[in-house]
Amino acid sequence: MQNAMNFGEMELRLIFSLEQKKDHLFSMGDAKRILGSSDASVWNVLKRLMKKKRVIRLQRGAYLFAPLRSGEDGLWSEDAFRVVPSLVNGSDYYIGFVSAMSYWGMTEQLPIVVYVALKRQKRSLEAVQARFVFVRKKRLGDFVPVSFGGTMANVSSVEQTIWDGLSFPEYCLGIAGVAKAVWFMRKTIDWQKLLLLAKDEKSAVRRRLGYLLELLGFKKHTRGLEGEFVGYSWLEPSGQKREFEYSKKWGLKLNAKTRDLLEFMEGY
Repeated sequence: MQNAMNFGEMELRLIFSLEQKKDHLFSMGDAKRILGSSDASVWNVLKRLMKKKRVIRLQRGAYLFAPLRSGEDGLWSEDAFRVVPSLVNGSDYYIGFVSAMSYWGMTEQLPIVVYVALKRQKRSLEAVQARFVFVRKKRLGDFVPVSFGGTMANVSSVEQTIWDGLSFPEYCLGIAGVAKAVWFMRKTIDWQKLLLLAKDEKSAVRRRLGYLLELLGFKKHTRGLEGEFVGYSWLEPSGQKREFEYSKKWGLKLNAKTRDLLEFMEGY
């Protein structure tokens, strides 16, 4: 374990100040206020602390302090969701897709990627032992504020997470993963909210939901989803396109087999 002998006077002053904060996220401006020094001097302190793995640079001007209790490697992966608000620079956002599925208990898989929905384009990046992928959406939809270690971050609601899974199945373990999520959350879903969200979604997404609900035995919840469809849409848009059947009722090309979609139910 590193001790005080490993740090200079200004490094220790910054460390002790940041140790007392509940929120370990800080900016270049915060460091300048603590140290009361020039930009160049503060930057040199930050560079030395980054080299010693006590400070993690998230992006330009945004940093995460890794407390001494996080170990010599500076591992502080519990901050993965906490750092998201700092990464989006005040933009509207929410943590979603398979990351939200994991948070709500829709899947047993622990994602190694944090997916974030944004209204603008942003490149992926890596920090705090995690990879952050930003998915552009014209409309974000429904989300809830959640506290992660005292830091508030937006997470897509259960219902929005399901819709996002139908819109972007490639980020949500595929249509099979969405089917499993609906089944897991069948007693928690606000069905009225889920169907209200359908009004703002593309026809293809409504079709996929109707098909899955019927397949899972929730036919009573498909009212309002049925209707006249123009053309056929893929059930699994990123899936194989060679072998498929047609669902005339839902206007879908079924390129995912029923046994694969319901394979998880063998243990239930």
